[in-house]
Amino acid sequence: MGRFSSALVLAASVTQVLSLCSHGTFLHPRAEEGGSVEVKTFGYTGEIGPLFWSALEAPTNSICSTGTRQSPIDMTAGSFNMVPANDVEVSIPDFTEGTEFENLGTTVEVVAKPGGTLKLGGKTFELQQFHFHLPSEHLDNGTSRAMEMHMVWQSAEKEIAVIGTYIDVAREGETAPVAATPVAAPVAAPVAEPAPANITAPVLAEPAPAAKSRFRRKSRMQAREEAVAAPPATVAPTAAPANGPSTLLETVFSLVGQIATPGTVTKTPALVLSEFVDLWRAGSFQGYSGSLTTPPCSEGVHWLVSTQTLRIMPSTFERVRDVIGYNARYTQNAPGKQNVLQLGAQRSLGLGAAPPAGAAPPAAEPVAAAPVAEPVAA
Repeated sequence: MGRFSSALVLAASVTQVLSLCSHGTFLHPRAEEGGSVEVKTFGYTGEIGPLFWSALEAPTNSICSTGTRQSPIDMTAGSFNMVPANDVEVSIPDFTEGTEFENLGTTVEVVAKPGGTLKLGGKTFELQQFHFHLPSEHLDNGTSRAMEMHMVWQSAEKEIAVIGTYIDVAREGETAPVAATPVAAPVAAPVAEPAPANITAPVLAEPAPAAKSRFRRKSRMQAREEAVAAPPATVAPTAAPANGPSTLLETVFSLVGQIATPGTVTKTPALVLSEFVDLWRAGSFQGYSGSLTTPPCSEGVHWLVSTQTLRIMPSTFERVRDVIGYNARYTQNAPGKQNVLQLGAQRSLGLGAAPPAGAAPPAAEPVAAAPVAEPVAA
């Protein structure tokens, strides 16, 4: 297996401010199972939005406005290194019934218990959680995608890696997986421990068709009222076709109405994680050394953005949008370049010249050039 030449070390800026990408890691440990869900202290608009993050928890968040390897970025040629799927070893066991799905106020998140493993650069990382951004935070060669999933991993040395996967909305008439249709929950039966998925997992099966749906935006109040009235749901973990809507995402998002209120949590049916592993194996990754996309914006995070895309049904996207709203940080400068907030402030004062029109973006520094810091004590 190939090896990355850089250490994936999280910078020494530590905070207790709630962060999506660091939630569940040593930077922000989650409460014990069954405890309360902590809600956001930052946001995405107005005076708690990204332009003001550095001031919300000064000086802890100062790197949000001064860092030179901030995320997300526009994934254009020269800003990342291509990483073959064979160089990334991923193993994720299927999640048993009862996995927690929670609303942090700034996103919705699936808690990984037990987690999977990611072997990268001679180090082993354990899956902590995966959460969602709407729209995508990274740009796909200048194009915003409907959503983006972030799978957050942490090593024993408290280093952080994140796998990003774009999510698109399926076309009208495209087949929906069975998991998109919840049914009334029966009395829970014992669930056998599933076998772990790995990078050689078999191709997934074809799901049954479901009805079409049209885009129709609901207010958050309507979504919450419907969530209260709806009975608990459970769905059978069936596999999705290679190019169809994701059964796993349809299963998870069928429950999003139950956590429409920030701070709430629900339980999922069994989740077949081999779907994600198979998807990643079919493509490659765009890798770069960046940061958390939420406060404290710590750098030294190794990003792997998949070239493969997940899909969800239009009606599913509507449900998720009604709960999440908007939670994407603005695009940052290319890795190694001056922070866009500093650059903007200087140019507004006439201290810096604008680049010539049509100038090519600077080439990305090799991953080995990423700064290395001592691991932060827990």
